[in-house]
Amino acid sequence: MSSGCDHAIEYIYQYLDDETSLSHSLRIRLHLRRCSSCMNAYEFETKLKAVIRERGHTEPPPELFDKLRTMIQEEGKEH
Repeated sequence: MSSGCDHAIEYIYQYLDDETSLSHSLRIRLHLRRCSSCMNAYEFETKLKAVIRERGHTEPPPELFDKLRTMIQEEGKEH
């Protein structure tokens, strides 16, 4: 693995979340264009993140809200 691969892999999640500096983003983007192995990893992580975003959202059960309300009311009574 080259130092360019090391750099790309080190910052891939920050790059995906648009949390890298402009210079890091440019370096990673350039490396991804030249390195099919890192591009494959980037594409995998992009797809994985999309699946998690689509399927990972669940609503908490209504019972949780009832329990929280009860706990807050009890806490308020104690103080």
